[in-house]
Amino acid sequence: MKIPTLASMVAVVSLVACSAPSTTVRTLDTRPAIAILDSAPGAVLVVDGKPVGQAATFNGQPTVLRLEAGTHDVEIRDPAGNVVYRQTIFVESEIKTIRVH
Repeated sequence: MKIPTLASMVAVVSLVACSAPSTTVRTLDTRPAIAILDSAPGAVLVVDGKPVGQAATFNGQPTVLRLEAGTHDVEIRDPAGNVVYRQTIFVESEIKTIRVH
């Protein structure tokens, strides 16, 4: 019967104890965003001529609409398609809040 040496035991323990490192990469989206407050139920948010969804969805709690920095045409349309809000905005950082009156 062969008795394991201290060196071989250390080698086995170190192999068992060491596992491959685990890395998690998280990328934060640092683009500016807009939040829409007080929009009517069923109102649609349109940015640069493209419908992006129900305006109430992007109320900032927790969802906002991320945009590229720059100038954007923002419209909010009622369920019948009538424009109830229209503005050209410039976003460059953080969150711009648009309150629909």
